[in-house]
Amino acid sequence: MQAIVIGAGIGGLAAAVALRRAGAGVTVLEQSPRINEVGAGIGLGPNAVGALTALGLAPRLAADVALPTWTTRRRWQDGRELFKAPLAGTVEETYGHPFWFAHRGDLQRALLDAARDPAEPGRPVEVLLGRRIADVDPETGTVTATDGERFTADAVVAADGIRSVVRRRLFDAAEPEYAGHSGFRTQVPSERLLDDPELAEFVERNGFESWLGPRAHVVHCPFRRGSMINITACIEAPAIASGATAAPVELEETLAHLDGWHEPLRRLITKGNGVTRYDIYTQPALETWHTGRVTLLGDACHPMLPYLGQGAAQAIEDGHALGAAFAARQEPEEAFRAFESLRVRRANRVQALSAANATTFHLPDGPEQRERDRAVAQGATDSQVSAWLWQYQAPDRELAAVPE
Repeated sequence: MQAIVIGAGIGGLAAAVALRRAGAGVTVLEQSPRINEVGAGIGLGPNAVGALTALGLAPRLAADVALPTWTTRRRWQDGRELFKAPLAGTVEETYGHPFWFAHRGDLQRALLDAARDPAEPGRPVEVLLGRRIADVDPETGTVTATDGERFTADAVVAADGIRSVVRRRLFDAAEPEYAGHSGFRTQVPSERLLDDPELAEFVERNGFESWLGPRAHVVHCPFRRGSMINITACIEAPAIASGATAAPVELEETLAHLDGWHEPLRRLITKGNGVTRYDIYTQPALETWHTGRVTLLGDACHPMLPYLGQGAAQAIEDGHALGAAFAARQEPEEAFRAFESLRVRRANRVQALSAANATTFHLPDGPEQRERDRAVAQGATDSQVSAWLWQYQAPDRELAAVPE
């Protein structure tokens, strides 16, 4: 079987690796002229690590990740600890896989290397760059690039992101809308903090920490073996005036949004290597992801607000499940139906939980905030979500219950 994957992001490459392992010949079409390993730190819960392990990818990435010791929730203005739970060791004992914090570029490189490596199972994946997609025919599996070049396969996987050309072309779906939130992101070399006792605590705690405040929250976590700390402030604000979805911003703009926040946290942000602002977009859930020989995958069908840390993880789960579906159901439409049975309800629930957190995390100080803080301190909600979300179920086992 021949498969085309549109998009060489995390979801597309995970799908390419999984389809290769299922015996397909895979071609990836990427619109960029080069693979730029950009981005910042991303959390990979045990569900994501479980899928990566099943795809043979864990050894390629394990040496470059950080294993945070704790997950913590804090108050915005004074850093008071609301909730603390162990991660390193405990998560692996409970769920079978660890919690990793990785650099997005390292993850993308590991996926790309696994896709191309002749030593991996199946035929090496062909990755073609500079192919911008204009049209897809779901009946024939033909993909047409903007320069007129055509590619045809038995199955087409559109992993072309939240602004998916394929979703717009083939599905009656709403366009993405600005969610009213922007991320302000920076990375700090850990060694830059060690001479300041107050800031050195951020390194020593080795935590995945969330700070909850009015109309904003901040998360930070170590990555690249603890040598760096990734910081993201998600802030309710008007969209970038220029219309760009991402742009560098002055440090002062970021700090102005965090006026009155815990001063050590503000000082931590000043130690970063510049701040990038990116606007956050949302789109309603889709109940159907495929038509004919074409399926959507990852952000193309279930873009996540970044308030559950599951965007990359759910795309990786998609890729793993798609490979399992094709290993069990060789006919593309049957495989796509099985894939949807495995993934749609779960991904849409994660999407909804992420959206709910956007409201919960940003409550203004007052009665609702105090009630939220009491619930956070008890840890019940976090524990329930983690128990469902992180307990990774291998899709080949679930397929036995999916009718052909």
